[in-house]
Order: sequence, then structure tokens, then C-alpha cells
Amino acid sequence: MFCGCVLRSLTIDSEPSGAMVYLDNELIGETPVTTTFTYYGTRKIVLEKTDSEGRLLYERKVFYEKIQPPVYQIFPLDFFSELLIPVKLKDEHYLYYELEPLKHIPAEELREKVLNNASELREQLREPAEVK
Repeated sequence: MFCGCVLRSLTIDSEPSGAMVYLDNELIGETPVTTTFTYYGTRKIVLEKTDSEGRLLYERKVFYEKIQPPVYQIFPLDFFSELLIPVKLKDEHYLYYELEPLKHIPAEELREKVLNNASELREQLREPAEVK
């Protein structure tokens, strides 16, 4: 019996490059990075770009990407593409993201936001809960 197989790969790139990439909460490298995978479906991708001391330079981004199978990987065609076709098939996916620079919030503005949030929470605690 012939044994072909499908080589699945996922390439993640970003602007700027050099962002750390976590795929399903596992570090896979810095952009651009290519990894192989076995199963299709929704994958969690986290990108973060830091300086040499570990401080964020760009907004941390979290994406949930649905990796769709090609037609030949959908049941019942997957049986033929995985086991009977005597060639190796490639299924390559490419994802590209643009990161936004981290916005510097002045200390006074940050303090004001924290105090406003605390005030709102205090008011919510004082109000009696609605009975349903």
C-alpha cells in the first residue's frame, strides 16, 4: 500500500518582526515563525513584543484563528489523501498581524482612572442586589 501524507504548517508573521508567539499557550518562537500541526480547528495565538528587560513595547494581542482544512482533508476524502495517494501534500497557512505601539498613559491620568473605577465599584456594592 502506498503511504502519502499531508505536511501541515502554520507561519505567523508580524509587523514589527521579533514578537514572541504563543500557540495554544506554548511559546513557539519569534516572528516570523513556522511550526507544524496535526489537527485543524480554532487555535489561540498570543503575540507580544518586549524590550531586552521584558517590558512591553507593543500592545499584547490575542487572536483565535480557525484553521480550515483543505477539501482533501475533509471526511471521507481524508482517507485517500492520508493513506492512498503516493505523494506528499502540503497544506500551508500564513497569518500576519500588525502590532500597535504601547500607549504611554501619564501617571496622573492612570491614577484618575483607577480612582474612578474604585468609586464605581464602591457604588455597585452599596446598591442592593435586584431580586429576580
